Amino acid sequence: MVRKEANHTFINQQHGVTNMGDRALIIFHDDEKVSPTVYLHWSGSHVPELLGELKDRMKGREGDLAYAAARFVGICHEHIDGNLSLGVSSNKFGVNDLLDRELMKATSHGDAGVVIVNVEDFTWKAHGGYLASHSGGTIAA
Repeated sequence: MVRKEANHTFINQQHGVTNMGDRALIIFHDDEKVSPTVYLHWSGSHVPELLGELKDRMKGREGDLAYAAARFVGICHEHIDGNLSLGVSSNKFGVNDLLDRELMKATSHGDAGVVIVNVEDFTWKAHGGYLASHSGGTIAA
């Protein structure tokens, strides 16, 4: 699991790294539209687990971009204390931009990377971070 030290240094026990965050950017899409970007500062390694929770919660509403993005933010909020470390921002991406690996890598802050989630089946791919080596599969429910 994750713990935050008083000096804001992050200790990720799973990956054994110490740094100033474990950032991830998560972007959802359907066949036509793209969600705003969800920013996680300390929870990058937990993105697959959080997406698994989302998949369970969205059973019967697969393909609903707006609800999937909103519910993901809600799930993250349930797990993050205080008023930091979770954000939402607009972006100018189209669906085709999300397929551009170099653009997505360039968008990444590093750490866990940029995670692109298809709300039709909740498969995901990550770019520009350590989650990229775990990308491509369907998230186990």
